[in-house]
Amino acid sequence: MLDRRYEKVMSKEERRQFEKEKLSQMNWKEKLEYLWMYYKIWLLVPILLLAAIYLGVCFYHGLTEDILLQVVVIDSSQEDYDGLGDQFKEYIGADKSNQKVTFNSNLNTATYQGEMAFTALLTGESIDLVVCNEEFYQQEGQDVLEKCAELDPDSDYAKKLGVAYEPVYLCVAVNAPNRENAQQFIEMLQSE
Repeated sequence: MLDRRYEKVMSKEERRQFEKEKLSQMNWKEKLEYLWMYYKIWLLVPILLLAAIYLGVCFYHGLTEDILLQVVVIDSSQEDYDGLGDQFKEYIGADKSNQKVTFNSNLNTATYQGEMAFTALLTGESIDLVVCNEEFYQQEGQDVLEKCAELDPDSDYAKKLGVAYEPVYLCVAVNAPNRENAQQFIEMLQSE
């Protein structure tokens, strides 16, 4: 094997062969250490480039996303609302791929954290419609929610929302950014 001091006078092909020989004599841990020691910048550049592309795409999607409706379902057993969101988009004739209906159902109102999360969503104008029980409406929502309708607890929509309480209140937030869409969603739920 050639000595390191002669590397400067080697041709590119000789240097590649020399590197190949060195790496073939090392175990995987030594190879990793060697590559990190001498080529870390070339290992980091693709990782940083991929991270920048990923963040750019996420940022672009965030800027171009059109939120049609933001629904909070209190004490729900359901986790997947894609079918219901798609059904609402079809109901109002929204056909663009960047138009979204979001559902938040992981609020446990029996805990302090759940109450704080609801308050944060409400003050951040991230709620259009709240599906809740009478107790929640009486305790939390009378000042910040307008009770618009009640949903039949035996309806298919109540099952799709994952609510098992009675009565089921449909309330529009006072500061709802998509008030008209919230009203249309209530109409859809009651059209059954």
